[in-house]
Amino acid sequence: MPTVSLNLERLKAQLAQALDGDPIQRFVADEAPLTLQLLAHGEANVIFRLGTDRLVRVAVNTPNQRFEGDFSRLTAFEATVLQYLQGTGISQSLLAARTTPSERFPYTYLITNYLAGQPLDYSRPHLQRCAHTLARLHRLPLDKSHQHLDRLSPPMQRIERPLTSFFAESQQYAQPYLTSAKADPEIVEMLHAVLAKAEARLPAEQKLLENAHVCLVHSDHTYENWVIDDQQAFLIDWEWAELGSPAGDLGHFLSPVTVRRYRDYAMPAADRQFFLETYYEALENAELAAKMRIHLAAFGAFPAVRSLCWTAGYWITANRWYDQETGPSAAERRDRLQKSQQQFRQLWAEVMSLLEEPLP
Repeated sequence: MPTVSLNLERLKAQLAQALDGDPIQRFVADEAPLTLQLLAHGEANVIFRLGTDRLVRVAVNTPNQRFEGDFSRLTAFEATVLQYLQGTGISQSLLAARTTPSERFPYTYLITNYLAGQPLDYSRPHLQRCAHTLARLHRLPLDKSHQHLDRLSPPMQRIERPLTSFFAESQQYAQPYLTSAKADPEIVEMLHAVLAKAEARLPAEQKLLENAHVCLVHSDHTYENWVIDDQQAFLIDWEWAELGSPAGDLGHFLSPVTVRRYRDYAMPAADRQFFLETYYEALENAELAAKMRIHLAAFGAFPAVRSLCWTAGYWITANRWYDQETGPSAAERRDRLQKSQQQFRQLWAEVMSLLEEPLP
């Protein structure tokens, strides 16, 4: 689905009109007049603060291929995730969902509470709070009220063989660059090398199957998807969520491709170890912690491989909506794209090092 530039003022006016006449507006504290403040505009969503204590997340596009360009499916999917997580303190509270467009408003949206806090900055206090949140998320299936993951509707993608799936997706993401006439031969060689090294580790998947633990995983741990206050860390933006190995979350959180998005930051090895040990302890279950060590050793590098291949492919396939935009969100996306090209060789070296860590 091609991305088009939006008239944000018109979108804001349309949304205000739609909310004013929508029965789900009863979830919003009475205010006269209703106030909307633009907070962020990305490729897939436009986010408004509604009044003082609510948020409206409007789906205007979905580059996520699993939804086949249908942002209504995206909104329904995220509503399902938030309903499953209701009361856990892991994410926002879902107050209302409009999952089909209307004559008043041609998009879909979620209304949640507004979370006050800061994005992830990789300080030790932030790492500690993130580790506790992920441990709480990953042990949810041990709670009887959160065991029935297969009953979620709409159903969620379940990754039975994560190494195989992530390797196949890595190949797919890299392909546009590998076949591009604009490709740098050196980067083509680097992509082939990282894929070959990842392929050599595929037999370790058997260890995951022998020590299975499937739960809801978030899968997209860029620093902007964390909201952290003085007490805890919250995860937002669940469009890439799936059912699978918790090591998918750990691997993406620790991936150098993910971490570098924050001000070109490189996580010290000591902080990586601090995060992991905090996480294992927060699981409060020795058997589960032992399984997670195995999962991370076998699977932990694959989210980084997939992100690296996606990065190269994105240089070719990106729908550059931000080329026509002037706001801070668009400027940040342009800057991020340029930096990813500058950093690629260093990121490749770091991902290759992850693929050389001992297998379980």
